[in-house]
Amino acid sequence: MKNKIAIASAFLAASSFSMGEIVINDFLSFEGFVDMSYSHTDTETDNLDMSDNSFAIDQVEIDWLFDFDPVTAQIDLEYEDGSVDGDDGDTEVEQAFVTYHMDGDFEGVAITAGRYASMLGFEAFEPTGLYQYSTAYAFKTDFGDLSTLPGYAQGIKVTYETDNSFLGLSVQDEAFDFDGDRLGGTSDSSYAVEIAGAYEFDDGITFFLGGVYEDGDGESSAPGGKDGEGDTYMLNTYVTYETGAWLFAGEFNIGNSESSAFLVTADEDNDVDTMSALLMANYAYSDVASVTGRLSYLEFDGGLIDQDVDFFKYTLAHNYAFTDNLLLVTEVNYIDGDTDDIDGDYEELVGAVELLFSF
Repeated sequence: MKNKIAIASAFLAASSFSMGEIVINDFLSFEGFVDMSYSHTDTETDNLDMSDNSFAIDQVEIDWLFDFDPVTAQIDLEYEDGSVDGDDGDTEVEQAFVTYHMDGDFEGVAITAGRYASMLGFEAFEPTGLYQYSTAYAFKTDFGDLSTLPGYAQGIKVTYETDNSFLGLSVQDEAFDFDGDRLGGTSDSSYAVEIAGAYEFDDGITFFLGGVYEDGDGESSAPGGKDGEGDTYMLNTYVTYETGAWLFAGEFNIGNSESSAFLVTADEDNDVDTMSALLMANYAYSDVASVTGRLSYLEFDGGLIDQDVDFFKYTLAHNYAFTDNLLLVTEVNYIDGDTDDIDGDYEELVGAVELLFSF
């Protein structure tokens, strides 16, 4: 949904940047992208002062699209750089799902089964849908990005769409990647329910509201395999306003976890509260270029060692489309944070150049 309504922005329209399907026959087509970047990072805390350079193929993805009307299917094959995790990268099936599209009295209803992306969050999961290089709530650690929004899961989803509205309900095995991979049961299992709705008004305003609840009972992907047992919930809402060459967006998230869902250690007796938000403006000043400014905030409170963590992130990005398929993104972002009981004051300055080729 966020890719269909919210990401239909002034930037994407004005830059003519797109992922165009390569049609093989009436039933099969594919699309994808190659994402590469160079970045320089300066980090300073009470205990650390360092800089780092990175040049990498961040992600390569090929999406296979099948159309046997009224049944469609999609398989996304992805390679992702593993430098954050200290390995050589991973190749995996990011998504694999089948959708049955109903018609007649139930036109607009679709039933999807398989592995698919969460409906929550303003920002897209893929770089082809972002307005800048980095995501709003990304804070790099040795075990991944701190985050408060779910990613991909296996389950069954029912959606209803019209030209300006969307409703969705998903029942799935997990939401925050505890590697349970089972929908219910007695050992290392979990289940989650996600619900979302959006409406696009005639004046260019789109409103989205959604949430997820997870009952986890598995091993967490957090460092040391910390216990993933416990309840987690997250509420997500955002508003976008598009007028002329401008797009404005505001998002607010709030949640709680009794486990390590947000990669901040917790348990049932000492859970973690989290809040995050963003304000963003994008202006397409020509047919092929745009500039984006973004202010985002991320906060954690609680946990086993009573972590009080909060970060402000300031981002300025420029996008230039050489062709319909080749995009150059330059970005500067600054993070100003406080991590009680960890490293104290935290500052990070990042400069990045990204080249994105889509097909």
